[in-house]
Amino acid sequence: MKKNKNSLLLDIGWCEWVSFPALKIPAIEAQVVTDYRQSILNIFDFSTFKEGEDLLISFGVHPIQDNSDIEVYSITPVKTRRLVSFADGEREWCYVIETEMRIGSMKKNIDLTLVNREESTFRLHLAPQTIKSLVKINPQKSYLTGEILNGCAV
Repeated sequence: MKKNKNSLLLDIGWCEWVSFPALKIPAIEAQVVTDYRQSILNIFDFSTFKEGEDLLISFGVHPIQDNSDIEVYSITPVKTRRLVSFADGEREWCYVIETEMRIGSMKKNIDLTLVNREESTFRLHLAPQTIKSLVKINPQKSYLTGEILNGCAV
């Protein structure tokens, strides 16, 4: 009997908990945004520096919504830069990194565009194109891979 391809996909909702082990981010709420072409991580206090031929970026993340007390700092190589257009009409060159993301039982290396715009409710906007071959998105549900914190905004 042939298995249905959709039965092998991870079910996720419009909002899920994600982790980035290499960035030391054990949990961050991600909003799955179907019309985004790139995944965006909102950062603060960033700087770049060279180590040999490599360009590295140091940055902070507030992984919990509406909470600036918890801070996680990371240093990672820069993959490239990308011109990003924002909803308010502004355009800005942003750094892009590649890192392992974990969501539910899935692990995948993805590109993250780093933006210095913390006013967003969600600190991570996940573009489905990043993981489309591995997930099935249910836009009416959230936290299908499990909740990590109680009292989170839904």
